[in-house]
Amino acid sequence: MVDANFTVEEGIARIELDRPEALNAVEMPTKRAIIEQVRSYKDDDDVRVVVFQSAGDAFCAGGDLQEVLDHDFALEPFTDSWEELFEAMMNLGKPTVARIDGYTLGGGFDLMLHTDIPIAAANAQLGQPEVGLGIVNHFSPPMLQETVGLTKTLDMMLTGEMISGEEAARLGLLARSVPPEELDDEVDSVAESLAAKSPRVLRKLKDGIYATAEMSPRAGRSYLEAIALDAARNDPDYREGVEAQLEDREPEWE
Repeated sequence: MVDANFTVEEGIARIELDRPEALNAVEMPTKRAIIEQVRSYKDDDDVRVVVFQSAGDAFCAGGDLQEVLDHDFALEPFTDSWEELFEAMMNLGKPTVARIDGYTLGGGFDLMLHTDIPIAAANAQLGQPEVGLGIVNHFSPPMLQETVGLTKTLDMMLTGEMISGEEAARLGLLARSVPPEELDDEVDSVAESLAAKSPRVLRKLKDGIYATAEMSPRAGRSYLEAIALDAARNDPDYREGVEAQLEDREPEWE
């Protein structure tokens, strides 16, 4: 059984976890379905942005602990499948947005970290409590250190204590944090804005930013400059964008 819903409307694909009675913990069949759906969006011209969201009052509590017993405590099936999902998201070539509310824990926290623009309710509860389950988490620490530094990473990972969406935004773990009643409007506004941009420019920009993440500033600047100059010479987006602005009309992207 797959506990997720998949819809596409006006360029916005929505992947909605739908298992609220279990805080939207993701079982393996659901995760596999999400992986295949994300991969299918890569070459789907009707999809310009992908939003991850959830039914109920929690974003995602991670994996399903009952499956740990079913796999006789083997960790590889879970880590390998999460890795597949995160790689599919990174290689999608289209922006991803996360709508974060309620509990966002374990694999749900990792999922949040791997979306391009995570947006949370200020009162959402985020964290990595896996240390209390005897699990050494390997997804979050490297990404956390880049954002919040060594000391805060150790604090979050070793204690397993949660932080609010408001604090997560202050630390740079989120793109935005808003009052709960404004969350839906904020996510929709961002998704619609992304859907209105040139898909080709978004793909080149997203891929370029991720490619330069581990480069020096000088190397990253040179890398992106080469992409920018090539795009300006060979793609129609630059001309269309400028002409649309001068003619006071909406651009028509190919």
